[in-house]
Amino acid sequence: MVDESRSVREVLLIQVFHSFSSGVLGVVIPLVMKDRGVEVVIIGFVFASMPLIMQLGRMFFATISDFLGRKPFFTINGLLGVVSSVIYYFAHTPMEFLFGKIAEGIREGAIWAVNRAYLLEKSRGDWRTLVNLRTVVYLAYAAGSLAAGFMTVFLLFEGTMVLCSSLGVLGVLLSIRLADERRSEFEVERALRFLDFRRKGRKFKVSLFLFFMMGLAFGFRGGYVIPYFLSGLGFSAEAVGLIFGVMILLSGLSAYIFSKCTQVRRLILLSGIIYSALFIPLGFSPPEAAAAFIMAVGFAEGMNSIGQEGVLSKICDKESYGTDIGLLMMGLHLGESASLALSGVLIANWGFAASFIPAATLYTIFFFGVFMLYGERLHA
Repeated sequence: MVDESRSVREVLLIQVFHSFSSGVLGVVIPLVMKDRGVEVVIIGFVFASMPLIMQLGRMFFATISDFLGRKPFFTINGLLGVVSSVIYYFAHTPMEFLFGKIAEGIREGAIWAVNRAYLLEKSRGDWRTLVNLRTVVYLAYAAGSLAAGFMTVFLLFEGTMVLCSSLGVLGVLLSIRLADERRSEFEVERALRFLDFRRKGRKFKVSLFLFFMMGLAFGFRGGYVIPYFLSGLGFSAEAVGLIFGVMILLSGLSAYIFSKCTQVRRLILLSGIIYSALFIPLGFSPPEAAAAFIMAVGFAEGMNSIGQEGVLSKICDKESYGTDIGLLMMGLHLGESASLALSGVLIANWGFAASFIPAATLYTIFFFGVFMLYGERLHA
């Protein structure tokens, strides 16, 4: 039990290094691409590649990890953290930034293929461990976002990428210490059985569709969109990082506050209504109001994260945690990739409101769908 507790703590620390670096990149890369003259439509397509690459890598890694263990993929995550930062260090053209996004997407796929499954196994299925994971992700990502603008001022873009690369090295070193068990020999037939969508129940299939709709909503405001939007309103790099960081920080605070909530179904409904209500007026708002709305979105997202983890813990099979979580996330990230690609076109032609309003309206399908599908059985 002591070893299991140590393993949980070490994975959460690996997640801190990963999410801090992701928070820095989430603010810095869109601003650098804008500063270097990359058009918003091209930025949208570059960022759209990441969820797709991430999900393909995630499914591949998750399926293999259900047989061979989780540990190697934490190591791969750290190595690719170094690689993606080095690519960004030298990037100036859209194609170079695309290569960075591909490496970053595979990196994200490696860690998210195994982190939830590893923690569920080491905590013996306690879904609140996933809430702890989500809280750590928010807090570390927020810290990275808050620091990003100031880091680019004092360290410049190149120095910031060197720091992110060093965090990848620390992740590799910590991954080597992890306890893991080789589960079984890889069997193609058994892996295909885990992936066979026909074997999944009705609720799993409907949940996959709902996660796809959530992904569509997230893509219209995700990736580069909010930092680019704030920069367009006249905020400096430091201010963009602060606003974005506070948004993520409030997500973590909200996740912590509501982590003990037992009415998961109602929490999803309430957070969804708040989320959609904030995005509808956002594209028409003056700078001060827009900043306030964006920070408030973070609080709603933290509430929503508790509901997402509740759904995952209820719907996934213990025999194939990694694969089942990967299938559900496939819907989310395919939707996100599609809407990210479209977002640049909408913004270039009709402004940010044309991207934020679909984000609000499509999200209603997800939260009403979950509310109706799970009934009173969805609770902690």
